[in-house]
Amino acid sequence: MDSLSFFTSLFEPRAIAFIGASTSPAKWGFNILHHLFRGGYDGPVYPINAQGGDWFGRPMYRRLADVPGSADLAVIVVPKEKVADALRDCGAAGIAAAVVITAGFGETGAAGRAMEEEVLSVARACGIRIVGPNTMGIYSAYPRRVRAVMAVSQYQPGAVALISQSGNLGTSIADRFIRRGIGMSRLVSSGNEADLTVEDYLDYLETDEKTKVICLYVEGVRQGGRFIETVRRVSAVKPVILLKGGIGTVGADAARSHTGALAGSFAVFRAVCRQANVIIADTIDEMVDIAGLLLSQPEIRGRRIGIVTQGGGLGVLSADLCEAVGLEIPPLSDRVVEMLDAYLPPFWSRRNPVDLVAPGRVSMITDSTAALLAHEDLDAVLLLGLGYLTCRATHWLDSPVLPREVMAEPAQKMIDGEKELVELIVRQIRQFNKPIIPVIDIIGFDEPGERNIVRKLDAGGVMAYSSPERAIRALAKAQTYYSRRRNRAGKTIDENSRRAEEAPGVLCAS
Repeated sequence: MDSLSFFTSLFEPRAIAFIGASTSPAKWGFNILHHLFRGGYDGPVYPINAQGGDWFGRPMYRRLADVPGSADLAVIVVPKEKVADALRDCGAAGIAAAVVITAGFGETGAAGRAMEEEVLSVARACGIRIVGPNTMGIYSAYPRRVRAVMAVSQYQPGAVALISQSGNLGTSIADRFIRRGIGMSRLVSSGNEADLTVEDYLDYLETDEKTKVICLYVEGVRQGGRFIETVRRVSAVKPVILLKGGIGTVGADAARSHTGALAGSFAVFRAVCRQANVIIADTIDEMVDIAGLLLSQPEIRGRRIGIVTQGGGLGVLSADLCEAVGLEIPPLSDRVVEMLDAYLPPFWSRRNPVDLVAPGRVSMITDSTAALLAHEDLDAVLLLGLGYLTCRATHWLDSPVLPREVMAEPAQKMIDGEKELVELIVRQIRQFNKPIIPVIDIIGFDEPGERNIVRKLDAGGVMAYSSPERAIRALAKAQTYYSRRRNRAGKTIDENSRRAEEAPGVLCAS
């Protein structure tokens, strides 16, 4: 079976055998099976339990050989001593892929490594490719949802793939995706990587049409040369964001006992990843920030940033932050200043950053962003200080000292104004094909219910940020990625042209 067929069995199974099903809520054989059913998988699932019986109205089979149909994928949650036998049963049943949840293998020492080698030997003899062992599980959104994971979270379909060598880190990152409205295409907790490794998943994701951005949490790689070659190739077509664990002495030791991964010099690893145009995230939240920006904004063409702010301090701080990460804040042309003079108050700053000084109308904000986006010398706009309109309106409506019937009309105007602002931001991003990065005051993130401006932006497909620093760091790393990708593509074209010119002539049919 070729690798494409195997990954189809893993991520697009027509039926699943669940080996180690349990009715005890204290066991993973109960919880993961529950998540699989609740996650909405609509194909046949065959729970296997040596005692038989039923799983809350669904039959459990004593042996895999007893199930009434065939399966493409097996999820194995049995004691480690029984994993090899479970794989032999899978081989006899013609199952091509298995997710081995069970721990207690190579991560535990010499005896565990010997048992892991036996499991791998059996899998290879049976023609089965395995995820794990010691894995949190997998999630696949397409074409049907497969949520065979330990985590209780309900993931949403989307365009980010997440491969994590740590189950709990994968859960933590995925939960942040949920909170920010970012959907996932695939999620794999790769575990000990006895068989399938990060490189194998990257090979698949390179051509996976449902995946637009790839996120990796890596503690160590066993095939350094293959890893760099693979991420270099993949990053030429899709952004790869990497968070590295085990970068210090204590962390490296912890990684070794966690998944058996060997962590080398982080300085060397970081350097070669940058050469491969991998985006290095320094924190979990930064990984999410970058992924959201890459998915929700047009490609940024250069480093020249226009700043529109509703308060001077935010603009000053943001200009400092931009300079610190290598982004430029160019002066405004006379033409742009003239355009802004037409609708801004006479005391506006007349410089970049553009300080609107608490604008009284939504149009003042969007007219300013439009003027900057039309400016050929600017590549993106950072829009600061949003989120106050609805918060102020809600404060009026909830006030015990203001009559609600009096405040209802002005409050609704504020709420409608913020809704209009969001719609205009989304429209301008499409119109000018340049990023507008909205920074919402933290109080805007806390607004409950449908009035929340962050949720409105999410619905429009635009990522919002809670601080200038988070927005600017994400923007800078995205810009560097795009710049290097264009440069690499240009060099490839030039090299191909040179080779063509130097090649001997050929006869062409007319």
